[in-house]
Amino acid sequence: MPNTRAGFVSPKVLAVYDQTLLERIVPMLIWDKYAQTKSIPANSNTKKGFAIRYKNILPTTTPLAEYNGTVKQARTIVREEVEYEVAHYGDYVTYTDELDLYDFRKIQSDFLNVMGDHAAQSMEAVKRNALRGGTNVVYCGGAISREAVITGSKDITKADVKKAILKLKAQGAKKIGMMIDGTNKIGTKPVRSAYVGVCSIYTTESLRGLDGWQDMEDYANSGAKLHDNEVGRLMDVRFIESNNDEGIITLDNGTVDATGENIVEQTLIFGADAYATTTVRGKQGIQTIVKPIGSAGSNDPLNQVGTIGWKAIVGCTILNQAWIVRLEHIAADAVVTVKHYNDYTSGN
Repeated sequence: MPNTRAGFVSPKVLAVYDQTLLERIVPMLIWDKYAQTKSIPANSNTKKGFAIRYKNILPTTTPLAEYNGTVKQARTIVREEVEYEVAHYGDYVTYTDELDLYDFRKIQSDFLNVMGDHAAQSMEAVKRNALRGGTNVVYCGGAISREAVITGSKDITKADVKKAILKLKAQGAKKIGMMIDGTNKIGTKPVRSAYVGVCSIYTTESLRGLDGWQDMEDYANSGAKLHDNEVGRLMDVRFIESNNDEGIITLDNGTVDATGENIVEQTLIFGADAYATTTVRGKQGIQTIVKPIGSAGSNDPLNQVGTIGWKAIVGCTILNQAWIVRLEHIAADAVVTVKHYNDYTSGN
């Protein structure tokens, strides 16, 4: 459970706050579900995370010789510790004494729901941005650069997804989604084991138009979905839709396009153990922080304001560049002017 810091709030109320925050956050998290998740050790005096990766051993193709007194030399397993940066992220909102007094609903609980959504979206964005920095990229539609994707309006194709799959298979990336066996339900099909793809809401619509696409509702067992936001599969990839997977707005020369005329979607396809993240579980993974009205001392002399916020340790790193592929493409249905958030005013 997260740790909570809150002036004079009772432990029973804090327990409700903690549970509410986790219930809002956990279902929204995508990246942690398929990562090597690590927590920061208590009293470690460090702002770094640590994850482990192993190098594969080359195949043995020489027969064993008859024993002649010499012991066959053992193979060496290479175990590497990967270090990556972590940092605290967080935010808060204020509420007034009049709002707290006259609002017939419990304002703290309502605000905590909103802050739970905000925490999940924030942590997902930090991890998404780290994973988008990978070096294993496919420019869709035969393009050779991001600029060529933009100028040629190259949407994602079945051939592009196939190219990503072959890249992963060739490097021995293990699949994540298990085989879903067939049933006697009419109109359903079994689903092969698969890699995971995370795409935007606009890319989902492009994928649905491709030959061979299967909606999640047509799986033989739709209860075996990888995530609540799984939308379907194409060949060896099962796709999860994220409304926090915003496209990049650029010009041909790579500078930001303030008019929003160019959008490049970045769809990530990966196998098991491709990356690591810090987890919200564990000591101080995430904290609910409630400062009730009257707790600020001389900074609030008339007991007029309280605050509700969250703070979390967030970090993410790619462990194996060959096991995560970034597809860069246009999405025909992308709309730049539509924002995912209701409040994007200055300072929010």
